[in-house]
Amino acid sequence: MSWPSTEAEKVSRLYHSFDASGITAASAGAFKMALYRELPVAAQAAYAELQELVQVAETMRSPASLTGTVGWKTIKGRRYAYWQFKEIDGRKREYYLGPEGAAIEAIENARGKPAPAFDAVARQANAAFAQGNAPTPAKHFRIVKRFADYQFFRAGGLLVGTQAFLAMGNQLGVAWGDGARRLDLDFAHAGMGGNVAMALPVNLHADVDDALKSLEMGFLPALGGSRGFASNYVSEKKPDLRIDFLTVMRRGSKDVLMPDIGVALTPLKFLDYLLERPGQAVLLDRADACLVNVPDPARYALHKLLVAAERGPRHAKYTKDISQALSLIEWHLQRAPSVLVDAWEDLAARGAGWVKRARQSLRAAPAAQHELVSRFGKAVGLK
Repeated sequence: MSWPSTEAEKVSRLYHSFDASGITAASAGAFKMALYRELPVAAQAAYAELQELVQVAETMRSPASLTGTVGWKTIKGRRYAYWQFKEIDGRKREYYLGPEGAAIEAIENARGKPAPAFDAVARQANAAFAQGNAPTPAKHFRIVKRFADYQFFRAGGLLVGTQAFLAMGNQLGVAWGDGARRLDLDFAHAGMGGNVAMALPVNLHADVDDALKSLEMGFLPALGGSRGFASNYVSEKKPDLRIDFLTVMRRGSKDVLMPDIGVALTPLKFLDYLLERPGQAVLLDRADACLVNVPDPARYALHKLLVAAERGPRHAKYTKDISQALSLIEWHLQRAPSVLVDAWEDLAARGAGWVKRARQSLRAAPAAQHELVSRFGKAVGLK
């Protein structure tokens, strides 16, 4: 979608009038509270190509693509190879590779050659950004990329919250009008025995606590957790930067210890609904990208209605939650109404309390979006 220069200037001013607490009254009146705009076709094509390249690069990961060297130990006259490297915090680490032979020789040979798959990702990420796809704030991307390197997403973890919402925008080919870019990061995991419907090696070990330490960003475990495992971290260097780890609500309300991923998980109401049918998206930096697991966009929208009602109007995120929900609802009504209806029917089947909370948040929608709320109600049979 493109505008003449004068219209482009108006839209630019409109989108810069959004702040972290939601959409201003001035911007609502100017453009009827625009929830998103279509990205140019070139931007959508660039994102699609980037996702394909990232997926290819992920399948080609090997010791040859990591920072470090092959070291040797001689045991009873035979040489054995170890992968030796230093973490960012200076700690020396090593992993056993195997006995001397053709496989180790192939790794050493590959070390001296360029990595075309990763170079291609860097170039395409830059191209996707230049075409208009939204990048992730640098500090956030660094954290999420490190979690990806430490196998958090391969072990069943999901990125949720605002950063997932921003990633969905690129995935769906739109730029959100919400503009909320909070400093917190939210991650989720189904927990022990959880059912995340993805082909993931859920028995994979991923030490998230080690990943945070290696970043040297001053992350410290906040109060809570069990047996030394924390469910939230705060940066002493940037107190507003907070990371939370969430899971589904089960019996009791205590944090769930997850030694396989190195953290505890805080139970959250309605999260079981959000974690069903997840997918994958690319998180974009200006010269890099990584593959993450994200919730289904339709479920994310309706889950935000539930969360907003649970938090209440006085909560700092209340306006943002409703804005994100309405943005995704509008996209689905225009592009994939049947998907939204299916997600609603699943929500409604979980009880009257769920429907009541969703209604409550819909009633709180700004006046400029009452027509959208009405269309949604008709689509899902909600009077």
